[in-house]
Formats: sequence, C-alpha cells, structure tokens
Amino acid sequence: MKRFNAKKIATLSLLCALSLLAFLLESLFPPLFFAGAKLGLSNIFTLLALVMFGGAEAGLTVLAKCLLGALFGGNFSALMYSLPASFAALLTEYLLFRFLFPKISLVSVSVAAALVHSAVQNVVFALVTQTKEALVYLPYLAVIGAIAGVAVGFAVYLTVKILPKNLFDNQRR
Repeated sequence: MKRFNAKKIATLSLLCALSLLAFLLESLFPPLFFAGAKLGLSNIFTLLALVMFGGAEAGLTVLAKCLLGALFGGNFSALMYSLPASFAALLTEYLLFRFLFPKISLVSVSVAAALVHSAVQNVVFALVTQTKEALVYLPYLAVIGAIAGVAVGFAVYLTVKILPKNLFDNQRR
C-alpha cells in the first residue's frame, strides 16, 4: 500500500460508496433464476480499485462494502458468506492481475473471480447448514457467475479506457 494523499482517499471513498450502492441496489431485486444468484455489480468497483491502486486498497474496498452492506442491509449473518467469498475472489483477481495481466484480459480476471466467489459462498453455505446437497447448485452458479463476470469485466475494461491516467497509482493497466 502506497502513501495516501487527498486524491487517493477521495477516489477510494468514491469507489467504496459506489460499491456499497451497487450492492444495496442489487439486494432490492429478487435473485436471478434461484436463491443466491446475483450479478455482483459491486465487484466493478472492487476490480477498478485493484487496477487503479493495487491489492491492499481493493481489500479496503471489499471490507467496507461487506461491513457496511451488512450494516445497511440489516443482515449481519450474511458476513459469514460475503467476507470469505469476497476476499477469495479478490485474491484470485490480485494474483491473475499481478502475474498474468495483460496476457489475459480484465474480463478473464473478472470471470475467474466470479467463479471463485460463487464456489466459496456455496461451500460456506454447505458447511454452515451441514448440507452437502447444496453443492448441487455449483454448476448453475458457475454459469451465472461466468456471465456476470463477463459483464463486470467488460464494464471495468471500458471504464479503465476512459479514465485519465493520472488517477492510477498502479501502472499495470
């Protein structure tokens, strides 16, 4: 994590607020197709924080979104699902972005993270409920996660293309 200045704090605050807003707006709509299936639009801002600043700053964005989302959404039990899944997805994004980008695209990074997020959340649910049958959802969540990952990755790709370069601490874009 590099030094924080006013511009960086303001940009990270904006990314956190937009991530939280996307999370809360998405929670107002019924799940796609079946329980647990969401687009994960808040990940647009997490991946953008990773591309703009790096892993530590993206981690702060994830933490703020999870904690404030649970607070404003009134569902603290959701933290046991969202925290491990979100940080596993962020770790996936970080490793792929750090070591394989630009050999692989931001869309590929996003799809991989969406798949990891879905899998971890499903496994946590199976462990908490002690129901291995819940793992039957994995293939369905993988399909929806891949589609959502493409949408999120493409949104981040387009955003990175239009943002001015002086906003980026991370020079690997």
